[in-house]
Amino acid sequence: MPEAPRQSKPQSDRAKWTYGKILHAAGLVFEKNGYEGASVNEIIKVAGVTKGAFYFHFEAKKDLAVAILESTLQVDGLIIGQEIKLQEVVDTGLILGHKITREPQIRAALRLSVSYNAASIYGTPWPEWIKFNTAQLAEAQQRGEVGIDVDPKAQAHQIAGTWSGLVLTGHSVYGNLEGLEERVSLMYENLMTVIAHPRLMRKLDFRPTRGRDLYQAFLDKNS
Repeated sequence: MPEAPRQSKPQSDRAKWTYGKILHAAGLVFEKNGYEGASVNEIIKVAGVTKGAFYFHFEAKKDLAVAILESTLQVDGLIIGQEIKLQEVVDTGLILGHKITREPQIRAALRLSVSYNAASIYGTPWPEWIKFNTAQLAEAQQRGEVGIDVDPKAQAHQIAGTWSGLVLTGHSVYGNLEGLEERVSLMYENLMTVIAHPRLMRKLDFRPTRGRDLYQAFLDKNS
């Protein structure tokens, strides 16, 4: 089979730019209206693109929801291979805690993921997140950073539930996500006090600004 013709760089960049605009617009619309209340026409209008451009990237609203959810599985800025594995566990939550206050796509993903029938329509990222955190905690346990009585999978479930609960209740109580990074930081500090080896507590970095700093360093490196 002959190879498909390669796009020129300007075309590729333009396609990526358009894709990003659509995804950003979808984040705004899904966050505001949920999946059922969102329409392709509204997303196209907010994105400021043509229908042709939209359907070049996405066949239907469902595909857009899937793309929004899959974008949450990328923890840009997370440093893999740190001296303390538990720091990676903390950093995962801190980075996402920073991003969700600033990126409508992440907020939309959370709203989409907690919908009652999400799994049957467009899926949910929670199983992959729990699997990811489970692997992190299991490795930390093998290193002696976590007590042998800790169940990594059960703890990963609690992290997912507590993290998402902080976002949802914070938004309900305050009407915004102000202070979320501080609350997420405290959540992880409390968690590590219970499951981490005491010798590590002074070495772990729980600063509320750490997620912002890691993510900004990633953006600077890739700009």
